[in-house]
Amino acid sequence: MLPSNLLQATELGEITALEQPHWFQTVSALLDEEEAVQEESVKKVGEKEVLGERFGLLYRLKSGNRQDWNWQPRFSGWTSVGFHDQNNGLFNNHAHGVNLHQLWMTLESGDEGGADSESPVVGYRADVVFGADGPDTQAFGNPAGHWDYQNNWENGKNGWAMPQLYVHGIAGRLNYKVGHFYTPAGYETVSARDNFFYSHAQTMVNSEPFTHTGVLTHFDTENDDTVYLGWSLGWDTGFAQAGNGSNGIAGIATNLTEDIAMTYITTFGDLGWRGEGYSQSIVLNLALTENLSYVLQSDFVNTSSTTDPGDDIGINNYLFYTIDDCLSLGMRLEWWRDNSVSKNSFTVGANWRPGKGLFLLRPEVRTDWIPAEDYGQTAFGIDAIVEF
Repeated sequence: MLPSNLLQATELGEITALEQPHWFQTVSALLDEEEAVQEESVKKVGEKEVLGERFGLLYRLKSGNRQDWNWQPRFSGWTSVGFHDQNNGLFNNHAHGVNLHQLWMTLESGDEGGADSESPVVGYRADVVFGADGPDTQAFGNPAGHWDYQNNWENGKNGWAMPQLYVHGIAGRLNYKVGHFYTPAGYETVSARDNFFYSHAQTMVNSEPFTHTGVLTHFDTENDDTVYLGWSLGWDTGFAQAGNGSNGIAGIATNLTEDIAMTYITTFGDLGWRGEGYSQSIVLNLALTENLSYVLQSDFVNTSSTTDPGDDIGINNYLFYTIDDCLSLGMRLEWWRDNSVSKNSFTVGANWRPGKGLFLLRPEVRTDWIPAEDYGQTAFGIDAIVEF
């Protein structure tokens, strides 16, 4: 005799009323979960990630645990085209003409998971830039002819550079990078889209490294502070060493209050082309109102360098006001001293990012003056950044 549940279903003609075996329910649930994960992955990838999806199987390492290695490539970048009417020696070196400052291309692995991952995750990143900013972005802490520095990568006023090439990963609570990477010091950076202003601060160009080659780690404490520890071959090196360059990197990022955050980074030891000594960078971020924020940044460098003797010290003040999702206004006031000569700068500018945010326009007016030399200059600059 048929079981009562089957007999009832047969009488009603409802096959769906049949009870499925427990093992079949489990398999069905797993398949549904896998399908949902794949659909969510496709949503996250988006249209511009088709290249990564297409070549993902070719680059994925066939290991026993797919979470251990993340080789699926993701390509992105931007172009920065600008104009300025005065040279200032701070990346803006070709006045009275339209310059391709940065054609920036990034190839990196996809999302690597988080600190709660059950197994270690390893990924990679490589950045290549071409344009007028290329020669200033090279690893000039190297001996000539090594990596991208003075290695016939220039083409007139434009040049190539490879400011980053590293492997990164997460092992428990520890995040790490091994290779060639941006410095964690300072507030401004080389990449145009990550700065509010078209021009750069004196401290960023003169008192901070751009890149390191070595190891950089960070981890979060129980108090939600982030601690940085690392080592490099000196300032601005690319898989090479100037002299006996070997320096430590250390720092901490913490929230002093709900509205004030601080980051402190120091490098110490043999800094390569900057000689023996140390540097420190302090960045304070203050949320004054919902739309108004203030940043105080200071650098100090003390080294035995013969090419750049004496101490460098600088203080930058930034004020940003967000009008809406598309338009922001900014101000930067700088004081920087090198060998007892003070240099000052005041910049006002705007960021206009219409639509979906892939286009950014950055006009600015900058005034520089050196009281001891009776020097003053005012310059207008503007660039357009298109991300892809």
